[in-house]
Amino acid sequence: MTEGHRVLLTCRKRSEALRAKGFTYDQVADVLSLDLDDSPLLLHRYAHGLTAAQVVAAFNDLDPAGTASMRTARLYDLEGWPEGRRRPSPRVLDLLARIYQTTARRLVTDQIYSSYGSYERELIDAADYRHLDPCQRSSLRGAMPEISRASMESTAGVWPVRTFVATSGVRPGECAALFRALTAEEADVKRRELLFDLALALGGVPALRLLRHLTPDEEVRLAQAVQGSGRVDAQTVTTIEKLIAHCWQLDEAYGPAKLLPVVNAQRDLVAQLLRQNTLMPALRDRVIAAYWALSHLGGWLRYDILDYAGAVHWYQQGLEAAHELKDPTLLAHIHDCLANTLGYQGKPTVALDHAHAAQAWAKESPSRLQQAASCLAFSRALTDAGRGEDGLRALDRAHREVEDPRTEADPPHLYWCTPMLVQRNTGYCLVALKRSNEALSASEQTLKGLGGSFTRTRAFVTLELVAALVQKREILAAVQRLGDVAEMTTRHSSVRLIDGLRTARGQLQPWATNTYVRDLDEKLRVLGIATEISA
Repeated sequence: MTEGHRVLLTCRKRSEALRAKGFTYDQVADVLSLDLDDSPLLLHRYAHGLTAAQVVAAFNDLDPAGTASMRTARLYDLEGWPEGRRRPSPRVLDLLARIYQTTARRLVTDQIYSSYGSYERELIDAADYRHLDPCQRSSLRGAMPEISRASMESTAGVWPVRTFVATSGVRPGECAALFRALTAEEADVKRRELLFDLALALGGVPALRLLRHLTPDEEVRLAQAVQGSGRVDAQTVTTIEKLIAHCWQLDEAYGPAKLLPVVNAQRDLVAQLLRQNTLMPALRDRVIAAYWALSHLGGWLRYDILDYAGAVHWYQQGLEAAHELKDPTLLAHIHDCLANTLGYQGKPTVALDHAHAAQAWAKESPSRLQQAASCLAFSRALTDAGRGEDGLRALDRAHREVEDPRTEADPPHLYWCTPMLVQRNTGYCLVALKRSNEALSASEQTLKGLGGSFTRTRAFVTLELVAALVQKREILAAVQRLGDVAEMTTRHSSVRLIDGLRTARGQLQPWATNTYVRDLDEKLRVLGIATEISA
């Protein structure tokens, strides 16, 4: 037995003991680093107790096209860099982070990170697969209700703007990480300090991706608003609205894991602006609308990690903001969101209550797009309540409304409401009605229209297609499609998506001994999500 293999066996045994106590893989790697002076890449492999050959096999399974094929000798080189001959590329770090269920940033030292260009650093910062670690996900799920309860206690029964408590929620270790990231990419000391203050106020390192979209003038104005040293004007509010729009883009790409602290901090900032500034009515309405938008986004992110209580609480605060604005469009949309959340939670009658309320407010809205969105939520609520045929009729109304050209009355948060995204709900209704052939056709048509965009949406449409295939007992095709969804979960931090994957795998349980199903279970194990499947 070689010395390296002996070390691996020791680390594997230690890792198993720490994992049994609830340690994340990141924490295990940190513990191992106390005794081993090795690279982060090697420490994370040891944390998983994997041999180099096992990692190479998993790596190549994730990259069947061979665009970044791996060999054992190359992995050893990467683990030894800078003494080795090769520096890992952002693409390689992305795939290894997926295998190790961590972030790409944790796989490189500060020295290596600073050697990449700004675009490469952005790619590295974006690769975050901690949601694949069951221990990490447990801690995430546990953290969200704490945030929700604290928010609830400080705003119980009142419009939350009046009881703002300033808190960035950024831990000391994240401050150090933020400082290192800015030191690596920003040479100008004054601008580095400005960005540090802004990022600290807006949720830490993840906020840097948003701040890169601002102009220098926008950075200064926003910093003055954060520090309370400048007046809040229309341009400041426009900057905040710009950040919110980019948050939605990041959610589509990566999911809720990174965005939650950023959205928390942004909403706190907006609440502070409302509390501490005397604003003209029109400008105040825009700031309240920004508060509504962040409550809406925060509720959606919590829904996507299955924090139902937190989602409902944030949506209800958005509902209060919409009532203060007397805006039927915003009121209708929050009721839509509550209907979807409660329907997914398995409360169809409560969901229908909100869907009916949304319909009533939508009739008063000048936005045809909002009317389409409310018909869409009504369709799903009816279907969840066992009224699939009524759901299809409501979906037909949504189709008619969404075909009209967009107008100024259509709000930006309905960017997703297109004929194709409305069409994607047809399969949901047809599967519930067990009209599997029609459901297959509708889902295939939707997937073709979506192309390579909307990872999470494509995954959910594919899950509906899998349900139709299982109804038809086409098990091989269902397994193949479910394997596609498993790949998608590694690129997105939606816990709801993994929950849907678990449900779909459960539908295959009668065929659990089938060779294809066993192969699927092995693939899920390699991707690090096997423990999420309750067969």
